[in-house]
Amino acid sequence: MPSFSDSFWSDDLSSGLDVLFQNLYKGCDQCDSFIQLFASRMQYEVSYGRQLCAVRSGIDIVDTNNSTSNALDNIIKQTELEGEQHLTIASNIESLVLKPFSQWCNDHRKRIKYSQKTLIDNIKGFQKSNNYVKKLSMEYIKNCKKLEDWKRIHFNDDDSYNKAMKSLECLNNYKVQLEREKENLIFGEIGKIEFDNKSLRQLLKLLLLELPKTEYKLPLINFNLQNTNNGYEITKFLLENMSLKDFDQAEEFGQDLLNFGFLKYCNGMGNSFVNSKKFQYQWRDYAYNFAQVPIPNKNNEDNLSNSSQFERYLSQTKKTLATIKISDNIPLNSNQTNATDNQITSLEEPTVTEYESELFKLLDDVAKSDSKYFKECHKMDSLRCSIEELMIDHLSFMEKCELDRLKAIKKATMDFCSTIGNKIAIMKLQIDKIIDCQDTIDPENDLLELITTYNTGLFQPKVITYNNYYNPGIYQNFGIDLETRCRLDKKVVPLIISVLLSRMDQIYPDLENDKIRVSAWIDRVKLSLTHELRKKLNQTQFKEEAEILNILTEGQYEPSVIASVIKLYLLELPEPLISNELLDILRALYEKYPPAVGIDVITEPVKDNDKIQMYASDNSHNNDNVDNTLSNSENKRITGLYTTLSSLSKPHLATLDAITTHFYRLCKIIKMANPKEKCISVLKEDTTINNDTLATEDMGSYVSAEYFVNEISREFAHCIIHAKVFDDNNLGFKIFHDLLTYKKLIFKQLKRQVSTTKS
Repeated sequence: MPSFSDSFWSDDLSSGLDVLFQNLYKGCDQCDSFIQLFASRMQYEVSYGRQLCAVRSGIDIVDTNNSTSNALDNIIKQTELEGEQHLTIASNIESLVLKPFSQWCNDHRKRIKYSQKTLIDNIKGFQKSNNYVKKLSMEYIKNCKKLEDWKRIHFNDDDSYNKAMKSLECLNNYKVQLEREKENLIFGEIGKIEFDNKSLRQLLKLLLLELPKTEYKLPLINFNLQNTNNGYEITKFLLENMSLKDFDQAEEFGQDLLNFGFLKYCNGMGNSFVNSKKFQYQWRDYAYNFAQVPIPNKNNEDNLSNSSQFERYLSQTKKTLATIKISDNIPLNSNQTNATDNQITSLEEPTVTEYESELFKLLDDVAKSDSKYFKECHKMDSLRCSIEELMIDHLSFMEKCELDRLKAIKKATMDFCSTIGNKIAIMKLQIDKIIDCQDTIDPENDLLELITTYNTGLFQPKVITYNNYYNPGIYQNFGIDLETRCRLDKKVVPLIISVLLSRMDQIYPDLENDKIRVSAWIDRVKLSLTHELRKKLNQTQFKEEAEILNILTEGQYEPSVIASVIKLYLLELPEPLISNELLDILRALYEKYPPAVGIDVITEPVKDNDKIQMYASDNSHNNDNVDNTLSNSENKRITGLYTTLSSLSKPHLATLDAITTHFYRLCKIIKMANPKEKCISVLKEDTTINNDTLATEDMGSYVSAEYFVNEISREFAHCIIHAKVFDDNNLGFKIFHDLLTYKKLIFKQLKRQVSTTKS
């Protein structure tokens, strides 16, 4: 049966969820209707019971001892007893049905609201980030085009371009040497100690990283300053870590730090450093930038909000603070900076033309935009995987909640019937009808009806690919079209697919029986586990099969996880194995010549008393003449199938062949493990063995070939064609079923047609 996690997907992720939650809220309204029914019945029982209990009032009973008076009195007593029974029914409805069911319905509605808010908020954030990545992609492509246009106009030959690149290399070397010389230049005197840039940077790193910082709350206003220390803490740290003579020199050292703009006073107005716990100082951004240390809490939104409040406060005292205001990024002593620049005279800056300068700027723009786009693209793909995992978790949870709701209605209805039926025998016919009504409630069928009626689309992940301008597809393995992937892998079948299938072949002998081998392909796997292996396989461009095998063996991944990654790889292809252009042809073909099986067929593993049959004989397809082995309808359908598939590209056909070949071999292994065949071979050798005993041996672990082919076809129906509705999923099942059943015939004819086309 299809599930919520497979049925409410859409391209924008939100529209499918809107349809689901709209129907879930309809279910909540349905629960309210049941509550209203129970409450109304309780009120009517109370009203009727009270009237019956009050029947004695207004009736005058003559105090005689005749039979008529006794009969009247007995009738009144029985009527009052009946009224008490109705009141008991009302009480039971309230305590056993109405209160617990109402509480459960309220909790159910809260669960739906929580899931809806969680999913919608996360999807909105994802869509906002996705738009940002698209903007970065456009900016990157725009910069690449500008660079190519500039190169085509001003550097249209290799010599001029190579000359410009050499100039760029010289300019970069000049900048590196310039920065190296700046490191050794004298910055100035701090605390009567002369420092060059390098030594001062090391000192500031020590002060910023080793000296514990505190948060200081400004008096009278609601604002906190980050990265602060009092004068005593700074002085004590300087004495402990530097060879200073006394507190006076340490205090002078702190004053110079304040003068050079590395510190600023927090308590109010003033520009002096005091060795005291009452005087608080904040380390400026200039100090962090000079020491090349990240600024703590720089991107904190609360601090940004508080900063705006503090700026409004400062604007009120602008004139007072103007005399002591220091920029966070420019030192106080501007002459010191000019003197430093004047000391660097030993290097001569390379001469660069105007065209070369513009070329260097464009190259830098492309590199920066490429780096930013590459980084954000991979972040977005990870975020997409997280969103899909979150959606599947919540969809599964909502499916359980909806099933519980339907079961809760069924139980409440049964309890309601019991409270009435146990008390009043005369209402038995009506209660039987109500019981018949509750017996007709089928939670599983109602859930299936909801899915089939309102489903918006099957699970179809949309990979956020990094489209490099010069080398598309080299940074990702998943979400890249087969032609590009095979060209980069230099294979006709993607390297990942062939290695994963080979790994499954290596695993099969270690599995206990065929039932476990089949379950590896059809069991549900948590999407987070699949994404974990996908992430490892998507980060590196593999050159050899051994690289992929090392990841699989080191991670010790379960066979079901590897199989799930294969299915996810096919789902994430931008163009499916069987392209969308062929769907209309194949749909018409299978409508005209329908096979005997469909996706709704239910097959189970063979049990002890099941009849064991070979699903399909290999010899039945060895004959080249199709008419001799197939019926007329099957002949036309299979001929139309391989004729249509012959228009696919070589990578698509080769990949389809590799997958079907893998399952064809596995199907042959399952057929060879047929217990009935074992029974026949053993009976030929020893006629004393009981036939019934052998026929039931190992039946618990046996899986029929028919069951295997049906289940695998159902699993890969959505993988070979990207179905948007369930009817297309049924078409994919039929196609894959035919590919497995008539594998040798179809691919033999395909190879013959392809070779004929080439010649």
